[in-house]
Amino acid sequence: MNQLKVACVQFKPVLGNVKRNLETIANYIQKGKEERIDIMVFPELCVQGYDPKLVETKAEAQNGNSFQFLSEASKFSGIYLVVGLAERSKDKLFNSSVLFYPDGKFGVYRKVHLWSTEAKVFTHGNNYPVFDTEFGKIAMWICYDTRFPEVARIFALKGARIALVPTAWLARDIEHWKLSVCSRALDNFMYVCGADQILLADYHQSHGSSIIVNPHGQIISQANLMEEMSISSSIDLNLVDELRELIPILLDRQGSTYSRLYS
Repeated sequence: MNQLKVACVQFKPVLGNVKRNLETIANYIQKGKEERIDIMVFPELCVQGYDPKLVETKAEAQNGNSFQFLSEASKFSGIYLVVGLAERSKDKLFNSSVLFYPDGKFGVYRKVHLWSTEAKVFTHGNNYPVFDTEFGKIAMWICYDTRFPEVARIFALKGARIALVPTAWLARDIEHWKLSVCSRALDNFMYVCGADQILLADYHQSHGSSIIVNPHGQIISQANLMEEMSISSSIDLNLVDELRELIPILLDRQGSTYSRLYS
């Protein structure tokens, strides 16, 4: 299927109140079901709230209550869900994005590029998995990863035509966010859908700058700053295929000349 409808949700998580945040997410999922959304994207660390001090006690393993709740919500609604949360794996903590499938499966991406004090709490992810769905291959990355062109390019080379990006982007740099997302989309002829959160704390501020960008690098849907809301757009993945055939940027790469990137 190449036709789908994607929604990006932005809200203000209650720091440390997992139950309340899951209730908020569930309310948006219900609205998404009514609007026949195929994929919904939620912000970075929105289950626990973006507070590095909380994750030690609030992070959950993959058999945790939040994973089970969101898996059931995906089954009930028939919607693919992408949700940012703090994940515990043995003695390590990860800033993760989880793709919940309506059939009960889920896939996990762990943030590779950790921002500022995140690196004191979380372990860096070290892999760029793509996820097979009825809409083809899907990519996820998180917030600061957007600033690194290599991330989106790796996913494009792996066949992803759409990237779903939970974020808590620093309000100071909103214009950087918009330019970076549009660039990653144009660089790789892919859709990029970013769900930002609203947070006003001494240690971090994000104002909710959720956007959906098409493979031409154009913003096709944009949220209002500081407003809890959902934005959505109908997406035609045929456009990705057409552009990649018309201008074969992935095929025409001269990889043998890029060695200085790794020296």
